[in-house]
Amino acid sequence: MAENSHEQHAPREWTSEWRLPLTQGLDLAHAQLVGGEVSQGMRTLFSVLGHARATLVPEDWRRFCIDTCHAHPIQALVHQDPFTRRGFEKPRRYAGDAVMLDFVYEDHAPERLGTTPTGVEINRFLCTQPSTASLRGRRNYLAQCIDRVSGERADARVLSVACGHLRESQRSLAVRQRRVGEFLALDQDLRSLGVIDSELGHLGIKPVPGSVKELLRNQLRFEEMDFIYAAGLYDYLPQPIAIRLTAQLFSMLRSGGKLLLANYADPHKDSAFKAYMEACMDWWLIYREESDVAGWMSEVPRNQLRLQELFRDETENLIYLELTRR
Repeated sequence: MAENSHEQHAPREWTSEWRLPLTQGLDLAHAQLVGGEVSQGMRTLFSVLGHARATLVPEDWRRFCIDTCHAHPIQALVHQDPFTRRGFEKPRRYAGDAVMLDFVYEDHAPERLGTTPTGVEINRFLCTQPSTASLRGRRNYLAQCIDRVSGERADARVLSVACGHLRESQRSLAVRQRRVGEFLALDQDLRSLGVIDSELGHLGIKPVPGSVKELLRNQLRFEEMDFIYAAGLYDYLPQPIAIRLTAQLFSMLRSGGKLLLANYADPHKDSAFKAYMEACMDWWLIYREESDVAGWMSEVPRNQLRLQELFRDETENLIYLELTRR
C-alpha cells in the first residue's frame, strides 16, 4: 500500500545539514505572511514543505512536522485560517470533520469565516489548490450519481456512509424534488447527523447513527440498496478493513445496484498541499495507487460482479472505484 509515500527521491537522514535551510525557508514564509504578501508566503511555505516531505525519510518528516513546524511562529499565522486550525485542533477528535470541510466547499465572506484578513487570504489560497478542488468536484459528482440512479429507478434507495453534512444532496435535483425513494445518511458523529436532520429532514433524508465497526460486525445492515457510496471514509481505513467493508457494502446492493468508493491518490499529485496538511494541520491520510484501490474488491464474489470501473477525477487527485452488482 502506498501509505503516505514520498516523491521518488533518495531519502535523506534528518541532520543539521537539512534542518537549517528548511527552518530558514519557514522563516522566509513567515516574514512574507507578516508583511502582507500572503499568496507569496503561502507559495514559499508550500515549496519548503513539499521539498522536505519529498526529501526526508518518513520518520524524519514526521519529526520535522512535530519538532520544527509545530513550534515555529508560522503555525500561529496559518491557523488564522479556520480550515487549517480546525484540522490541527480536532475538536471532534478527528481531522476532516464536516464543519472543517465546509470551509473549502464554498467561497466564504470574511465575516462568515470569522477570522483576520490574513486568515481569509490563506483560506482563499488553499481553496484554489487541486486537492480542495477535488473535494468540491467529488461533492458535485456524487450529486450527479444520485440524480442518475433516481432517474433510472423511481423508488431508488440510497445510502451515504460516513456522510458528514451530506453537502452533495444540496446539489442534487432529485433530492430537492424529493424523487429519491429512500435516502439514508449514516455517520457516527451525532452532531453532523443533527445538521442533516435540521437542514435536510424536510427533503426526506433520514439520519442514521452508526459506525464502520457496526457495519463489519453486521450489527447494522441495509438491504436491497440501489446506490451506496463512501466519499471520504476510505482515506482513513487500513487496507484489510477497506477490503472487508467493501465486500460488506457490496452485499447490501440489489441486482443492478452500484457501490461508489473514493480515495486520495498517491501524493505525487499536489504533493505540496499534502505536505501542508501533515505539517500544519496534523492531518494524515492513507494515500493509495490504483492497484491498492482495486485490491478492495478481493473479497467481493466475482460471480456477483457485473461491472467494475476504476478512474481518477479530472485533477488526478482522487481515485474512484465503482462496482455494479449482477
